[in-house]
Amino acid sequence: MLALVERYFDAIRRSRTDADIIEILASIAASFGFRSAYVVEYAGDLSTALHVLDSNASRQGWWQEYIAQGLRTNTESITQMLAESGVVAFDGTRFTDPADPLLAFARKVDMVECTLVPVSHDGLLVGVGGFSGLPDLDMRQQTALQLLIYALFAQVRTFRNIGVATQLDSLTPREKEVITLSAEGLTSNEIASALGMSARTVNQHVDNVANKLGTKNRAHTVAEVIRHHLL
Repeated sequence: MLALVERYFDAIRRSRTDADIIEILASIAASFGFRSAYVVEYAGDLSTALHVLDSNASRQGWWQEYIAQGLRTNTESITQMLAESGVVAFDGTRFTDPADPLLAFARKVDMVECTLVPVSHDGLLVGVGGFSGLPDLDMRQQTALQLLIYALFAQVRTFRNIGVATQLDSLTPREKEVITLSAEGLTSNEIASALGMSARTVNQHVDNVANKLGTKNRAHTVAEVIRHHLL
């Protein structure tokens, strides 16, 4: 277990983007017998999230609606996690109200049965690491999972990103064309002329790719597309 934790610590230290963290999350989930994993940084009142990284791409719309609409109307259950020690396993019984909008969404996206690792700072809940599934983890595995989630969370906060990022989606054909020409050094106006579109549309394609990768500018986006072999 020590070798596994050290390997992931090294990968976390070397991570530089949301996409890096998502790849690590997916690998950790598989190592511990989970189906998928996510990390959430909460807003101050816990009613919604600031930043979400998820290894399951199908949950992107779920998280976006969660953030936009503030679906968590009752924060009592989540604040109670601070009273729990270590890794917390949840099944469907945590939804006491069958009309809870979170329950309906959770069923669709494999989040009814989940294992959570609360992340606290100065006695306040600031985030959570979540995993789909309820494998039987011994104390050694639970401790390792906690260490990894805290390390991931600390690294993610240094990125200072907001919003939702999920498992890398393949780029659309148009996005690939735009990024390929960007990698060749063409400006937005030059790409627009070459592809028969407006410069504004070119910039939108670049922004879409940046959102998928969690990158900060065009040069960073092009570099990450190449590094992740997305072209």
